[in-house]
Amino acid sequence: MLDAPAGYGHLSMKLKEMGYDVTCGEINPAIFKIPDLKCIYTDLNREIQAESNSFDYVCCVDGLEHMTDPYQAVKEFSRVLKPGGIGVFSIPNYSNVEKRFKFLIHGYLTKPTQFDAYLNANEQLFDFHNSPLTITQLDFIFKINHLQIVDIKRNAKKAKQNLLMPFVYLLKLFNKFNSEKSKKKHKTEVTLDNRVILGGNNLIFIIRKV
Repeated sequence: MLDAPAGYGHLSMKLKEMGYDVTCGEINPAIFKIPDLKCIYTDLNREIQAESNSFDYVCCVDGLEHMTDPYQAVKEFSRVLKPGGIGVFSIPNYSNVEKRFKFLIHGYLTKPTQFDAYLNANEQLFDFHNSPLTITQLDFIFKINHLQIVDIKRNAKKAKQNLLMPFVYLLKLFNKFNSEKSKKKHKTEVTLDNRVILGGNNLIFIIRKV
């Protein structure tokens, strides 16, 4: 199994305890804290230093949103994943109803990066959310890289989203009267999926390489 970005190594350690043979990749290996596991330098914006079709599983937890080139990152995950292999991708849910309202009010999907914070991070972009990917973008990126979404998991529903339920019902009602062509164009089968629009802060995608 490939775990990248591995961060401090907490997930890698759990995966090893579960019996997986884990390869850990991190753009800043100095932060990796698990002594029994080797962590190699991995810039997912460029390449994963591994042979094609070499992993049964890949895991990317809260990583794609930090990429400056998430298309290249997913392409590399697909390259190193064996046909039929399984991937797990966790990413902030930028498509839930709360995020949609915040975008309407503020005009952004993720909090603006402050220049002072960038300087304090030694001008390293990987510390920030550089690519706020919506559900339709993720669906497209997976498809062009031969990755089929098997399941979408959501974390706990946020109670305050109950206040926005009338808006969700209205969107679903409007969609019922849309033509099939319009539904396909706007991909409402994913944008109005309850796991997405009513999901919490994160979505977890289970994918299979086809």
